[in-house]
Amino acid sequence: MEGSRRWTVASDTSMEGSCFITSMFEGGIRLRLGFYPKGSESPLYMSFASDDWKSLEVGKDYDLTFRFDKSDPWSAAATAAGDESGKFLFVNVTDAEFLTGFVRKRTLAIAFDDRVVANLSLRGTGPAAEELLKCQRAVDEIIADEGRKSKEKKSDPFNAPSEKRSARDPFSL
Repeated sequence: MEGSRRWTVASDTSMEGSCFITSMFEGGIRLRLGFYPKGSESPLYMSFASDDWKSLEVGKDYDLTFRFDKSDPWSAAATAAGDESGKFLFVNVTDAEFLTGFVRKRTLAIAFDDRVVANLSLRGTGPAAEELLKCQRAVDEIIADEGRKSKEKKSDPFNAPSEKRSARDPFSL
């Protein structure tokens, strides 16, 4: 799509295969939106970073305001994470309307201390969010299949590797 932002869709093995999308925005802002592993307190997270934000203190919470287009803003505490090679802010997304806004609105302004620190064009987020959902469904299916296979192996006493079978096993070939 002409004029659309390029998004990367991936699965994070450090988060039990949960999927995320990421892109670089104006002003060098990197944004990542992804799912937490099933059973987490929050279904989604959003993280964002800039090489200019060197003063972020890892572990510290920053009160931010988020506004899609001209809609009512919502506030959330974002926690700084990372190390000296790169720091970022992440926020747990518990509002189901967030993803709808992310897909349907044109801009997302993020403010700290009443100063906009990121004003992001959301062009192209609809297809990116669709791919995010497809990725997560595929990962969930793979995990479910692995779980079923694991249970099958445990419940079938005859499904043991040949080197682990007893010499007295009449079913050993």
